[in-house]
Amino acid sequence: MKFLVTVTGNIPWDAPGITDAHNHVWIDTISGIEPTGPVLNRFDLIARELLDYASTGGSALVDCQPGECGRNAVMLTRLSKATTVTIISATGFHRPVYYPPDHWLWMSPENQISDYFIQELTLGERETLNTESPVKAGFIKIACENTVENTYLPALHAAAHAARETDRAIEIHTEKGESAIEILDLFLSLGVDPRQVILCHMDKRPDAGLHRELIQAGAALEYDTFFRTKYAPETNLWPLIREMIASGLENHVCLATDLAESNYWQSFGGAPGLSAFPTQIKQRLEKMGVPDETIQKLLGKNICRILATEIRN
Repeated sequence: MKFLVTVTGNIPWDAPGITDAHNHVWIDTISGIEPTGPVLNRFDLIARELLDYASTGGSALVDCQPGECGRNAVMLTRLSKATTVTIISATGFHRPVYYPPDHWLWMSPENQISDYFIQELTLGERETLNTESPVKAGFIKIACENTVENTYLPALHAAAHAARETDRAIEIHTEKGESAIEILDLFLSLGVDPRQVILCHMDKRPDAGLHRELIQAGAALEYDTFFRTKYAPETNLWPLIREMIASGLENHVCLATDLAESNYWQSFGGAPGLSAFPTQIKQRLEKMGVPDETIQKLLGKNICRILATEIRN
């Protein structure tokens, strides 16, 4: 039996229902970075939004904020317990722009970084290690720049090592889908099972042929521009979903909303809100005539299956 490692403990991988495959539930302010960076740190408003998400059919969220750039696993745990929404937290690294200047990670060797990732996956995330119940990361989230060469290679190699050692999945931020083949090739060359790899934001590069190639190589793809008009989802995202289903590749597509900015949250006065995932997106798939079994895969079963792991003592 495989399990999901959540902020409140391990659960059977197929226990959650609708699961947003890539979102951000809490983001602390970080000193030394641009003040325009995303911040989500109002417990009352976030809890209200999560309760609304749950009341409209949402079950779980995959939180993609890595440590030391705004993640707060203590608050994620409090929010999960207060709202019953399952939250899966990440170790890993974001883009350097989201860290304080001269952060240790960008000056560290591969082994030090991989030790950090593995500790967070097996013992607990740093900010929770001195608490009564340390919170373990459930997966690895990393961010690539527009090319592999422009990304800190020791961190990429460390993520691959941690994935091999722990059998955990890696969600990989791509810059609008750029260098997706090169990124996947790198991780395959480092011994990572392609079934552990989720390439994110790929609908920003709506090349169906490329997407088929990546899926046929074993990776999963994450789509999330439903409410970002500048990416023309009616022209790009929705036809792409239809194409992947028609090609029989629906087992390898994970849908999400990636609402990292507060102006997308209803409780902060924005729109569409977290509840748009279990309502608007689900309803649109139903109107397209997508079978219920396929909808369940796209809206949760796929991501939960990929993040599932054997629990090692």
